Amino acid sequence: MSGGIKVLVVDDVAANLDVMDQFLSQLGHTVVKAATGAEALQAFQMHQPDLVLMDVMLPDINGLEATRRIRAMAGERWVPILYVSALTQRDDILRGLDAGGDDYLTKPIDLTLLEAKIRAMQRIADMQARLEASARELARYREAAEQEQATAQALMEKMIQAGSVEDPGLRLWLEPAARFSGDLLVAGRSRIGGQLYVLHADAMGHGLTAALPLLPIAQIFRTMTEQGMTLPVIVHEMNASLQRQIPRGFFVAATVAVIDRRNRTVEVWNGGNPDALLVDAAGAVLQRFPSDHLPLGIQPPERFAAHTRCWQVHAGEANLIMHSDGLAEARTRQGEPFGQARLMAALGQGGDLHQAVMDAVVQHLDGARAHDDISHACVTC
Repeated sequence: MSGGIKVLVVDDVAANLDVMDQFLSQLGHTVVKAATGAEALQAFQMHQPDLVLMDVMLPDINGLEATRRIRAMAGERWVPILYVSALTQRDDILRGLDAGGDDYLTKPIDLTLLEAKIRAMQRIADMQARLEASARELARYREAAEQEQATAQALMEKMIQAGSVEDPGLRLWLEPAARFSGDLLVAGRSRIGGQLYVLHADAMGHGLTAALPLLPIAQIFRTMTEQGMTLPVIVHEMNASLQRQIPRGFFVAATVAVIDRRNRTVEVWNGGNPDALLVDAAGAVLQRFPSDHLPLGIQPPERFAAHTRCWQVHAGEANLIMHSDGLAEARTRQGEPFGQARLMAALGQGGDLHQAVMDAVVQHLDGARAHDDISHACVTC
């Protein structure tokens, strides 16, 4: 609205319209005149003025009702409306402002004051226009950023999950807290002995920063499991790779397991994750695989410990359960965490152990958004 603007002047007295036309034109503004409320509505729709000077007492539609209709016609576009009226009572002014007017001037008009009011409205309108322009720019930036993130997410998921094998005894659940997940669940199979490898990783933080360190881990896991490398060799190489590639202070908690169904053995390396659990068909714990090591990326290769824990499954069904700390720490709106007790209770139901855990977590959250990535794996051994 800087410079000359378009002003709609509404007054049922022709002399008043002429005076306002002459005065506003001298100030460099363009004037549109209307003598009735109906004319005012038609002129507003046709000319889209920047400012309205509205008389209250009009022969058909009064100024208050005309103001309400103009506000509805303008929609989200703010058009300042100044009343110019002979009604001077306090209640008259309040009714005018309640109807949608922005200011109120009484007749006879002080033209100097009117000029100052118009300048003030121009400043407000200019500020709003700049804010709207900034909002549109931010919206465009956000849309572009969303598109870029969606593309990056699809590429990362494709790279991370590339080569991850499917297995009828493997059930995985990953619920990211943000667009990019800092948790990772992938599986591989040795081409030599057919053993099933499962990697469960939980990177520090959330979002893209947490997801990036998972790329080298997934690549190493995929390549070395296909070659049938031993578990200590795999985790040692993962740690060395993170030491070389990620900034100091970043780390990835990880549980890596090898399930040899032919020989009925389970081997686990756990660095920084909650206990992996070997449970029977009823959910009773047969063996715990606690975190014996620091997470990946902390220790230099020469100090890294890669020893594992092994378990022989002698009889009956056994399932390896792995979960992130985000599952145990999933909180309700009241701040109550899911906790280990609820996890064990869910497993104790027997039947479909994986589904039981998922159902219990979802029921516990009751629609609340998790503040950390949630991941869970169940492997029939």
